[in-house]
Amino acid sequence: MGPRILAFFLICWAWLVIPLLAGEWAHTPPEWRALGRGLNFAEIQVYRKQESVDSLAVVKVDPVYNAFQVLHGQPRSITVWQKELGAPVIFNASYYCRNNQPCGLILSNGKPIGPRHNSRMRGMFVAEPKGLSPDIPRATILDLTITPINVKTLPWTQGVQSYPLLLDYKGRIRVRSSPKTAQRTVIAIDRNGYILIFNTNQAYFTLHDFANFLKASALEIDSALNLDGGSEAQLYIKTKDFEKFSPSSWESALGSLLDQKKFWLPTIVAIFPRQD
Repeated sequence: MGPRILAFFLICWAWLVIPLLAGEWAHTPPEWRALGRGLNFAEIQVYRKQESVDSLAVVKVDPVYNAFQVLHGQPRSITVWQKELGAPVIFNASYYCRNNQPCGLILSNGKPIGPRHNSRMRGMFVAEPKGLSPDIPRATILDLTITPINVKTLPWTQGVQSYPLLLDYKGRIRVRSSPKTAQRTVIAIDRNGYILIFNTNQAYFTLHDFANFLKASALEIDSALNLDGGSEAQLYIKTKDFEKFSPSSWESALGSLLDQKKFWLPTIVAIFPRQD
């Protein structure tokens, strides 16, 4: 092997194994696995000051080829939700109250559920407009501090309000520093209009740290909204030839864990391939 070819392979190898440097925060480059058309999955390792601190399961969705659906009902495990729906990707939605009702507004197939106004809610993921229009994205994140919500005029049929908004469209971090860590699910939109869903493997991140990581990352995040965390922070992927549950740190006891009602979810977001 000639020296130039050897150097080329060494550069490629370094790109695959050396995390992308971004000051305090770094991460390994995502190696995307295709789950379907416009639907990809990767796991990335996160570094802080060159120390490995957590890993993230990441789903990248092109809304042109994939549709979102918000569903609410009797609490059940995320695997039961998937079996009933047949969706290749399912993840938890936002916070819910003791009676299993959403703490903020959700839209499920055009039907509003939960409180119309909750001043704590700072962002809303919305998808599936009622009519195709070049001016209305198929999926996006709204900043509720500047975009008031009227369910009668909202053009989308699916939606989830949550808090806090980790990053806004001006690149500002919108969450205060706190020592509280937990497992997290975060939904984001990148500068190309793709939707990204993140789920942490460990309970390492504070919300402020997660916002800082996303801003420093090479993932070109434009806006990011926190969803429910802790035992409710779950992501499940099941296709014909691939299955993944996140947090993977639960996998050794997955069956017994998800049988416990505290892990059941009353509200989920499902992703389906478009039929149109």
